[in-house]
Amino acid sequence: MPRKDRTDQFLDPSTEAMLAEHERVSALYLYNADIGEKRTSLYLTLISVGSAVFLGMAQFGVDRILLLWSAVGFLAIVLLVGALTFQRLIERRIRSTQYLRAINRIHCYFAQKDPSLRPYYSWPPCDDVPSFDTRVGVLAGLRDVVAVLNSLFAGAMVAVTGLALVSTIHFMVDLSLGVAVAVVAWFLQQRYEARKLADAEAASAQYVRFPWDGEMEQTIFDRVRRREQ
Repeated sequence: MPRKDRTDQFLDPSTEAMLAEHERVSALYLYNADIGEKRTSLYLTLISVGSAVFLGMAQFGVDRILLLWSAVGFLAIVLLVGALTFQRLIERRIRSTQYLRAINRIHCYFAQKDPSLRPYYSWPPCDDVPSFDTRVGVLAGLRDVVAVLNSLFAGAMVAVTGLALVSTIHFMVDLSLGVAVAVVAWFLQQRYEARKLADAEAASAQYVRFPWDGEMEQTIFDRVRRREQ
């Protein structure tokens, strides 16, 4: 039930507004996470269906050259979808961090009213945490999975193209070239991700109103702990 349908008459309007905003931003965060998982699921489904089709074609004895060029086309499509999925997952990470920082900003409102709440929050109640480039949780895991698959498919597409053009005469050369392309694709994706997240971090700096001060947080935490003792 939305917050507006269950307001508490004993809370002041400012607290009600903050709780309603907290609920709205939390819902947006969950929706954003769900969209990212659906995009990844669609990408993996495309890979599974395509692989099954090519296995069936191979069993039915389709001409080898036709099979190889069909595989090149399929890998190109998968690589395009994978690149778009990787881009969307980076955008999801940026938006999710913005939502988490908005939630922390609301936490700051309550922590200023009652400092004893600070130790119970997952992050310090400051709107410059978490960092955009935090490498933890499902958010980073999905990006890495997609990046690995994109790299493998880029290398496979190059290797299969070589096989289609010059048959199996230079198989080891094609394989080595495919491995090299896969490694380069992996590092390019990592560099691109790091640059995008660093740009987002720099752009968000102007919106920070309650920056994290580790020394201040520790002082407040020690004060609360002494009070509880």
